[in-house]
Order: sequence, then C-alpha cells, then structure tokens
Amino acid sequence: MTLYFDTKVQFLDSEAISTVSSWHPVEPIFAVASYSNERGGSVTIFDDTGIPLRDVSFPVHPTSQATVLTWHPERKILLTGWENGEIHAWFEGKRDFASVNGPHKSPIMLLEFSEKGGRVITADAMGVLTGWRFDGQAQFLTMFNHDLRDPLLHITFRRSIQSASSKELTNLARAAVAGDEAALDQLTSWRPRTAVRNLAHASVHDNYCFYACTQAGILYYINQTGTCTEIVRGDTIPIMQILWHPKQDSIVILMEDITIGHYEVDTNGQIAELDRVKLSGKVSGSKSAITWVAGCALAILTGDLSVRIWDIETNDNYVLSMELTATGADRPPVNGAAGAAAAQEVFTCVAYCADTQTLSAGTSQGNLYTWCRAAGSYGRSYAGTENQWQLTNVTPVRGTIKSLVWGTTEANRACMMVNCLSSVFILKEQSLLSAHARQLWATQKKSNELLIRHANGREALLHTDISIIHLALNELHLVVTNGRTVAVYRIDPAGTMRGTRAGSDAGAEPDALAVSHVDSFAVECGAVYLYEQSIVALGTEQVKIYSLSGIILQELVFNANEGKPIGVDLVGPYLTVFTLHGYIRLYDVSRHDIRLLQPPKSAYDLFEKFGEIIMARTNANGTYVAITIANEQLLPDGKLYLWNLESNVLTAREFHTPEPSGRTRWLKDGQGEGASSSAPNGHHCLPVAFFWDAEDARLLACETKPLPRQQQQQQQSRTLQPESQIHVLFVDAPKSELAELELLDPNGAPGEQLELIGLCVPHLIVLRRNEIARLSLRDFKGLDTCDLATREMVLNFSLNVAQENMDQAFSCIRSLRSDTVWANLARLCVQTGRLDVAKVCLGHLRRARSVRALRRATEDATLEQEARVAVLAIELGMMEEAEALYKRCGRYDLLNKLYQASGRFEEALEVAEHFDRVHLRNTYHRYAEWLKECGKTQKAIQYYERTTSLMHNISQLLMDDPGALKQYMQATTDPELLRWWAQYVESSGDMEGAFKIYQRSGDWFSQVRILCFIGQVARADEIARASGDRAACYHLGRYYENSGKLQEAIQFYTRAQTYGNAVRICKEHELPDDLWTVACTARARDKASAAAYYEESGDYRRAVELYHRAGMLHKAVEMAFRSQQPESLQVIASELDASSDPDLVGRCADFFVGIEQPYKAVQLLANARQLARALAVCAEHRVPVTETLAELLTPGKDDLAEGERTALLLRLGDILQEQGDYHAATKKFTQAGDRVRAMKSLLKSGDTDKIIFFAGMSRQKDVYVMAANYLQALNWQSDAKILKNIVTFYTKGQAYSQLANFYANCAQAEIDEFRDYDKALNALQEAVKSLSRAAPGAAGGSQPAALDALQLAMAEVRRVIELQDATERQEYSNVIKLIKVRLEERQEPAPPVRVWDLLALLVECLVATGQHSEALYYVRELAQRKPDWYHQELLDKAVLDRLVAETGVNLEPYVNVTKVKRPTTATISTMSDDEEIQEVFE
Repeated sequence: MTLYFDTKVQFLDSEAISTVSSWHPVEPIFAVASYSNERGGSVTIFDDTGIPLRDVSFPVHPTSQATVLTWHPERKILLTGWENGEIHAWFEGKRDFASVNGPHKSPIMLLEFSEKGGRVITADAMGVLTGWRFDGQAQFLTMFNHDLRDPLLHITFRRSIQSASSKELTNLARAAVAGDEAALDQLTSWRPRTAVRNLAHASVHDNYCFYACTQAGILYYINQTGTCTEIVRGDTIPIMQILWHPKQDSIVILMEDITIGHYEVDTNGQIAELDRVKLSGKVSGSKSAITWVAGCALAILTGDLSVRIWDIETNDNYVLSMELTATGADRPPVNGAAGAAAAQEVFTCVAYCADTQTLSAGTSQGNLYTWCRAAGSYGRSYAGTENQWQLTNVTPVRGTIKSLVWGTTEANRACMMVNCLSSVFILKEQSLLSAHARQLWATQKKSNELLIRHANGREALLHTDISIIHLALNELHLVVTNGRTVAVYRIDPAGTMRGTRAGSDAGAEPDALAVSHVDSFAVECGAVYLYEQSIVALGTEQVKIYSLSGIILQELVFNANEGKPIGVDLVGPYLTVFTLHGYIRLYDVSRHDIRLLQPPKSAYDLFEKFGEIIMARTNANGTYVAITIANEQLLPDGKLYLWNLESNVLTAREFHTPEPSGRTRWLKDGQGEGASSSAPNGHHCLPVAFFWDAEDARLLACETKPLPRQQQQQQQSRTLQPESQIHVLFVDAPKSELAELELLDPNGAPGEQLELIGLCVPHLIVLRRNEIARLSLRDFKGLDTCDLATREMVLNFSLNVAQENMDQAFSCIRSLRSDTVWANLARLCVQTGRLDVAKVCLGHLRRARSVRALRRATEDATLEQEARVAVLAIELGMMEEAEALYKRCGRYDLLNKLYQASGRFEEALEVAEHFDRVHLRNTYHRYAEWLKECGKTQKAIQYYERTTSLMHNISQLLMDDPGALKQYMQATTDPELLRWWAQYVESSGDMEGAFKIYQRSGDWFSQVRILCFIGQVARADEIARASGDRAACYHLGRYYENSGKLQEAIQFYTRAQTYGNAVRICKEHELPDDLWTVACTARARDKASAAAYYEESGDYRRAVELYHRAGMLHKAVEMAFRSQQPESLQVIASELDASSDPDLVGRCADFFVGIEQPYKAVQLLANARQLARALAVCAEHRVPVTETLAELLTPGKDDLAEGERTALLLRLGDILQEQGDYHAATKKFTQAGDRVRAMKSLLKSGDTDKIIFFAGMSRQKDVYVMAANYLQALNWQSDAKILKNIVTFYTKGQAYSQLANFYANCAQAEIDEFRDYDKALNALQEAVKSLSRAAPGAAGGSQPAALDALQLAMAEVRRVIELQDATERQEYSNVIKLIKVRLEERQEPAPPVRVWDLLALLVECLVATGQHSEALYYVRELAQRKPDWYHQELLDKAVLDRLVAETGVNLEPYVNVTKVKRPTTATISTMSDDEEIQEVFE
C-alpha cells in the first residue's frame, strides 16, 4: 500500500513563481525557471530532494525570464532559452552558465536536443529556426539557419529503431519475469542503485533529421544537412504535437481540434496516412495532449476530465476509470478528489513512467490522478483492456497543475515533478511504513501520522511535524525521519508518564499509550534504525550512529573502492551495511565503541553472477547472514543466500510454488511440505522480503511471490497460484543451509494483500490493510501468550520435527502439563503422520474413545497410512485435513462416509457420483432417510427414486397419507410401484381401476386375469396375443381348457411354452396332428412322450424323428432299423461324433456298407474317430479320398498314441498314393515322420518345384540324394537353377561320389555340346574335389580307380587345351606334329576327349599352313569317324570354303546339309562345391 508524499521545492526567492521546468532524462536533477518582480527571471537547478545545487551560480535577468529549458539526453548539460533571445548553457562541474551566441532576437520558443545530443535546434517567436552542432566539449556551432516567418509550435527529432543491445536487455528482462514487463514492479518495490543508464542507447546512431510544425499548420522536414522541405500545408489548423513511433518509422500528429493522425515516414521524410481519428470533448480554453503509454498505445487528453487510451496496433480505445480501486478505498480522503468534480475541472497535462507502468494526469484544480497498469499476473486475467488500468491514487496539490514530468531519484526510483506556477512539488511514491517490537508496533496512517499500539490493547495516534519516510522503534522509544530531521519519542506502555502527550489531543482517552517527544535534530539520512539508546542513520555517503539526544557516537566511512552505502539492517546489536560496489560490513553496536565482526567482504567473491545487493540481514547472534542479490542484468536472481560467517560457506535456496494437491511433511522421499517449495516441478517464486527472528538466531521468515506464468499456463492454473506465500525457515547447522519449517499462504479475502514485516516467535508479523496483524505459527496456535520456557520448548519441538527427530521432539515437551500444547502436538501429528506420538497425546488429553478409534484404525490392514491419519484428524475435529488425506490416498468411500456422518450430503453425493459409484445408491438411500427424518418428504422421494428399494421406501413413507400416496402413484412410472398400487386397489374391489393401473405398469398377466374374472375373454385373448406374455397366455390357456375350448387351449399353452399341458390335451383327446405340431417345438421330455404315443399307434416315421429330436439316438436307430428307414438313419448318422456310442456308430456304418454307400460309412466312422476301421473300409471298397476326407481321417496329435497315429498316417498315405494323389500322400507321410517315403511319393508326382522345396525343408541326406537323382533326369543343361540344386543337394546329402560322377557328366556335356574343354576341365577338377571329400569306405574299392580315371581324363583335356592355345598362337607346325603323333598311336583318347575334335583341329592347322591335300585327307577321315561332323560345326565354314576353293573337291558326299540349331544350355562355370553351405545334420 503506497501514498505519494510531496516535497515543495524551495526557491532562492520566496516570492518567485515557476514558469517552466524540466527533469533530466536519466539523472536525479531538475531545473526550474522562475520569475519575481524583485529579481526578475532566473533558472535554478535542484537535486531530487528539492535543494538547489551547491557551488553553482544561477543566471538572473532583471527584465527577462527563461522561456524554455532542455537537458542533454545523457550528460548533465542544461540549455536555457530566454525572452530576449539569449541562450545560456550549464555544464556539469562548471559554476557559471555559459552564453551561446546565436541569431535570435525574439523570445526562444523551442529548444530540443537530438536523440544522442549531437545536434540542438532552437526556434524563436519570429519563426527563425537554427541548427547547432554540439562537439561534446562545451561548444555549440551553428550548422544552418532558416527563417520560416511563422512561429513554430513543436519540434520532433527522428528516432532510430530500437538497437540490438536494447532488444537484448528487453529480452533478458522478459525472460526473468516470464514475459510480463510489469511483473517486476508488481512483485517488489526494489530498484537497482547501480548506474546502468544509457545501455539501451549504446549502439543507437544519432539522427539529426526532424519535423517542425508551425502555427499556420505547415509541417516541415529538415534533414541532416539542414535542407528544409515542406511536407504538409494544413488548412490553418495548427499542429500541436508530434510523437515518433517507438517501434516503427511513423509519426502521430495531434491537431488543435483533437484530430489525431498516424502517418508512415519514408527515408526522405515524406508521410503517408495510415489512420486518422477525430475526437470530441474539448472544453473552451482547455489544452489537449498525447503521450505514449504501454508500448504502442496513446494516452489522450481531450480537454475535459477524462483520459482516453487508443491502441494504434489493435485500434482499441477506451476511457480510463475515475474510481479508486478497492486497495485505495482505505486511503485518507483528499480534497476535491472524491465525489463529483467541479464542472470546470479539466485535465491540463499527462505523463507516463515506463519503468513503473504508471500514468499520471494533473487537473486545473490541483488534483493529481495516478493509474497503474496491471498486466494480469498471478493468474488474473481481464475481460477488457480498459481493466488493465486501475486508478490507485488521487493526490491533491496546491494550485493549478501546469506541467507534470516523471524523473528518477538518487535511489533510482521514479518520482514526479509537478509545476503549479506558484510552487513546484516533488512527489515520491512511498509504501506506508510500519515497525514492530515484541509488545509494541506502529503503522503509518498519513504522511505525518502514526498509530502506535501495545500488546496490552492500549494505543495512541501520533501526529508529527514532519513527513515520515522511515521509522524505527523498540519497547521504549520511537524514531522517525523525513530525510533531513530525526525526531525521537518515548513510549510509556503503562501510561504513567506525566506531561502532555506528543501530537495527541487534550481530550485523549486516559488509557491510551503515553507518547512524549524527547528530541529532534537535523540528520541527512534515508533510513533510521534503533538499538536500545543508539540510532543508526543511513546517509548518502556514510553511516552515522547517534544517541537519542542527537550526539554522534560513531561515524562509518567507506572508501571509493567500497562505494557509498545503499542499505542497512539492524537485528539486535548486529548491524549489516552493504555498499554500491557490493561490499558487506558487519558490526556489533552493543558496546560504546562498535566492533567490526570481520573484514569487509566483496560480494563479487561470494557470487558468480553478481550485479547488486538487494538486502542483507544478520541473525540475532551474528553467525549467519541472509542475502538477496540482483544478477549482472540487475534483475533479482530469485534465490535466498545463507552465508555462514564461521565457515565462510555460502548456500542458496530457491523457492517454488507447491503442487496444487498439497503434501504433508510425513510423506517420505522429499514429497512433503518441506520439499514442495524446492521441488523442481514447481513454478519459480521470487523472494521479496525476509526477516530473522529478533531473539532466536535459527529462525527466518521469507515472503515469496510467484513469477507470472505464460498466458496459457495462467489460464490453466488461475485458481492454483497464490499471490504470495510466507516460508518459515530454520538454519540447519550441520549443512549450513536453510530448511523449511512451515509454509503459510497468508492471503485473506479476495483482493486483500498481506505483507510480511517481521518474525517474532510465536508470531509472524504481517501488514493487512495498513494494520499490523500477528499470525500465530502452526505449532503455537493457542499458545500466543505462553511464557519464555514454554515458547523455547515448543520451538525446539518444532525444529526437531522438521528435522524428523521425532523422539527428541517428543522429549522436548514431555514435561508440559498444558492441554493446549498436547492438543497442538496431536494436531501436528496429523501433519507428521506420527500415530504413536498421537496416542500418547490423546492419553494426556484423557480421550479414551479417540485412542480406541486410533488403535482400531492402526490394526486395520486394509487402511492406507493416510486413511489412518485421517481417523486421527476426525477425532481431533480437523475435518478439512481428514478430507485432504482421504482424497490423497484415494479412499473416496471413507470420504463419502465422513460427509454423511457430518450431514454434508450434497458433498457426499458429489463424491459418490464422480469417485465412489459403488456406493452411489447407498448414498442416495442414506440421504433420503436423512431427508425423511428432517420432514422433507418431497425431496426424500426424489432420492428414494434413485435407489433400488423404491417400492418399500415409498410405501412406508406415504402410507400414512393416502391422498399424497394416490397423487404420487398417479404421477409415477415405476412398474414395481404401480403393480403394488394396483394390487392395493384390487384388494379394495375396484377391478376397473386396478385394470387401468395394471395397464400403466405393463402387467399383462394381471390384466388377463382380471378380464377373465369379469368375463371379457375376447379382450383378454387380444391382449395375450398382442403381448405374448407367457404368464398371461398360460392363464388364458387354463381358462380355455376349463371351458372345453381345446384348440384355443393348445394354442395358448404353446404360446406360454408349457408344452406338457398341450401334449397332455392332445393325447387325452386323440389329436395326432395337433400333437405333431406341438411336439416339434416342445422340450425333449415332451418330444419323447409324443414319440412313445406315435410308437404305440404305429406311426414309426414320426416316432423315429421325435426320438431323434429328443436326443434318444439308440431308440431312434433301433426303430429305424426295424422299420427300414434309410433316410432317417442317414440323418441320424450325420450327427454322430466321437462321443457317440461305438456300437451305434458301427451298426450305422455296416448299414451304409450293406446298401453300397461306403463313402458315407467312411465319413461316419471318421466323424466318430474310428479311423482304423474307416481306413479299412476305404481300402477295401476303394473309396476316393478327397482333401476334406483326408483331413477328417488324419488323427490329432493328442488323440492316439504316437505309434498308432504314425501307423494310421502311413496307411492313409499308402491309400492316397495308390489313388494317385501324391501330394496328399506326401503330406501324410511327412506328418508320420517318414520323409523318405514322402519324397518317393512326391517324386512320382513329377512336381519339380515342390520336390526342390520339400528337399530343402526335410534336411535329410537320403532325401537330398533322391531329389538330386531326380533332378539329374531333367534337362539340367538348360536350367541353371536345377543345376545349382543338384550340386547343393548332393553336397548336403554328402553323396560326393555321385556328385563327382555328375561333374564328370557335366564335363562330357560341355565337350559334346560346345567343345568347351576349359569348362570341361573345371568340371573335372570339381569332380576330383568331390571325390576326394568322399569317405574312404563310401565308394568301396573303386575310389582310387575313379580318381585315376579322372586324373587321366584331366590330362587328356589339358593336352587338347594346350593344342587349342597353340593354334591360337599360330604354332601350326607343332600342333600338326603332335596331333599326327597321337593319331599314329592308333589308340582312342580317354573320355571325354573326342578324336574328331583332334581331327578338326588338325584340318584347321593344315589349311592354315596351305597343306590342302593332306587336309582333305583328314576331312575324309573325320567324316568316317563322325558322320554328322558338319552338323556339329566341327570345322568353321571359312576353313571349309578355303579348302574347297584351293582343291576344287566337292564335299557333298561327306556333308549332311541339315543344320542343327545349337541349344542354349546351362553351364557349371559358376558352380562349385566350394560354395559355403552351412548345414547342421541331426
């Protein structure tokens, strides 16, 4: 809660009136121009306290006054313009103002710096505009001069777009507060003191271009070189104000008639209209104005008592509220601010502070309105944008407010300078002050008024002569200050002091506190602190310690390295001082000469990323210091640090919002309340205030506020995120860290905010609506006034509980006799879960019933730990805790019972409907019973209707009220209730009424019964037929039977499915046809009865069928045999299965065989699983076995023993093989495990693909060999796949001799077909390899001979290859010689070499050498040895043509002209038994 305290600026001439004023953009100084009749015009520079700067000679002119003031945007340089056209400049460090020579002769009207201060523009009343260049060295040089001949009203420099560094700083700030720019202001009032100004402009280039608007409505654009261009010539409406858009190249123009235009600006200064609005509301003689607020929105004064906001981006516009918010309702009343304003009061000026998101507007009657912008943090959201702005203050000042400007103080806090002509005020926003001791506390009501209260109930209202900016008190004294003066008061709690009470009225109450003024003395300070008889005052450069009479006892001086002090705290005798440069000093002020506890410590040595100390406090015995800091970006880092002075150890604690469900501390593994604040899943919180306990050095209280979440998260957790929380912490000495003792959510009513201001065990001291409230700690509830010993015991108990030392905690209070303490300890056991301690506590409280209930809960194994603790909570009356525990463990059934026992049935119903539906109807019933006892009959009926016992409950409830009972029954639709009501009416003899009620209930039987009773049989017949109700049909059937109407009786007995009665009637009255109709749909017993009747009457066909339908198969078969009914027997046999009687199955099978239907016999035997006999019949009568029948004849794996099953499968395979179904036979042989026979059967089918597949799947050597042998019989020469499979199967079957023989055949085939001796040699080599792999005894004694034969064949083939190679090399003579030698041996070459190949080669060589006659000779010999040599193309046609041409011999006798086409065959060039074939044989 804050107020604006005003400080009047004291001019050097008390009679002077202020004319114009200006606050420096970034420095805590301002200048005011004044005028008096005695001195004339003057300019004075003040600091932020309103005191003129020392060592500065301010200019004074006897006849002229200053008309305009402007500051350099970054440096302390002031320019002043005067009525006589003079310009004076003041530079920091200079005593006198310097004159700037210029061309102006008339009053200076405008004086503006550029964005970086590199250029200055001046304009006078005659329209002369001059541009100056500032060189940074106290020199202003004229750049250009324009005589526009029209007075200028406004100058606006062109601004650069936001720089990269500025954007980076903005992004860092947004990241720190989760995207909410105003969140830091809402969370804490701290502002950095470190000088970080102008960082946002570090990379901005100065822009010298500007716009100038004249009184005639002309808009000029002057570029950097000074060239003046006319942009707009208006219609004589003056342009009052021009604002440059903060985010884009555009301007906003305000006309005198309140027309606002938004224009886009190009690089040359030309403008294009984007938007234009015309506002209304101006009062004659008033002034309109605009200013930027909250980004891209404009605050507009329309000349009346209203402020309009226009968002340029969204085009939203609205008027700000003029009603104070709830938090401002308790403020002191102000003159002229509340109620209806005077008719002529209008706003005269407006200003916006971006740092605090605050908009201020002053009125003509001296009222200052202040609105704060709320960004919707802490889970709040706003339906409309106008709700973002809340009027928080209406401050009265003396005189009409002429101008209003925001500035900054030395403490880097925002303040306002208000110029009211007759006087100038500095308004600083200050939180309402408060201070407290154990028995005494004080709160500020007004700027000079304090309310002092004592714990004994006495109070006093103190009025001071000064505005209080800080205060301190102890049990006997109060010290206040306004920054310049310190006033000391003495307080007498007993009211025994003599004399007049200070600042109080003469008629004060006699039991009020006695407050007397002791002394006042001048002290320049920002804060005061009090320890016994010593006053600690924080000054701007040093810290001084005074006595109560104002005598300086000690002076603490800080060197330049440490910086000036920016903060002080005093806890007991321990003083903590921290400086601007991050140094911390700790003192003990309990002695006359204060003692430095340790050397000054630099925070840069303690923290990694340090910017500035926010607050540092020492505990009550000077062993620990708690610190909060800002990071390098001067934003709070969100941690609370604990510095152990003895070990020099620094630990940090982060704060998080607890989980929504809440956890109690007794949960293990860090899931308790103490761990929730530091759980990584919680949302980050910012510590905004912390205080050590004034006496106990272990305790510390810290107030935290959650950083605002993103908008989507805010909407999801709006009701779960508290505005603030107070953590009570204690120092865990072994770990040197802060641990959680207690977490409080201090929020009261909606909109009510609490502020932590201290910790004084057993209370937390908070500020609520400007009133100090003492909140009891959890363990001290009911012990607010306990003595010191009790307080110490309970506190030790609490700390031990927090450290989970329950035994020590219990021993701390074992000797206490107070029921309150034991009750508090028992309640604490609900949170800690210590039921053993709870039993002892309940024993001390003499509550035997509660002990019994707790013991039963402990012994109940079905209860969770939370449920047992909930029993304890119920016994202690802690219903909310019990509810939370039941919810946490999911025992909604027990929660339901708790609500019922508490009479909270609506909550019980909600729990039952959503979580405990098993007991939903029971809950309805219990609620209805409770309502019945309460006399709420109608509501009880509603809930009885939701139960299952409606008839009994309703009848008992309304039996005593026949009228209400009849009325309810007429409205109900419950069939059970209606039947009961109909029976009740029927018992009274009203058959017609009962019939109608039976109709409503749908009770067909009762309707038919009543109709038969009153003789309306036709109507009863119609109802029974339409409804089909069995009871109704049975009753009507009996009625017809008794009446002798047998057909109708049989029909309705059949409809009622009471077939026995229908059969009985048919048999008794000899109705065989009707009996057959009934028996066909009757039960088995009735079918058997009817079949016996037909058997006696000789109708065997119907008897057999009925016996069959009744399941009496033996009887049916016997009768079918006797009566020779093969059709019926066939139908019966189709239903026989394995469970049927074997004899019956055999007789049926013999019957089918006897009538030459063996297939049916086989099918019957197969269905009956008599497979052996079925196969015998199948083989004997050659019954064709189809695929379906084969599957039927296949025994299951679990049907027979393995041997029997195998034999049956082999027998079935033989039958299938005999019938030529080789594939089916193969399948059965495979199922029998005989893969060899399966392969033999498959070979007979000739299905090559399946043979190959089966061989690959069988994985048996014999099968592989059989498959390979089969494949050799195929045309493997033309199919490479077959060739590969032959080699693979022989290899897997380890038939290497056969594989070698196959390779030899391949070699012979290569020579015979292609004369390819190279491939033949490869094949022979493979044959040798295969034969060498064969086992020694595998081929008997022929293996060596076979190897020799292969070696001989290989040698012959090699010779032929050598001859062919020599022929290719044209070594014809050698070839001829070798071949002739071979031919002369008269011995045929060893296979596979053919002699005609040698002859052909010889002929080719002879022709090549020209020996044509000899070649012709060998051609004749070739024809004799190989008659089809020409067809085999043993000789090339070219060779033959050459031979014929040379010899002229006709070769026709030796040539067969038929040419055989050379087939395309497969080769073994790619085949080798060296292929890696990995096979595992069983």
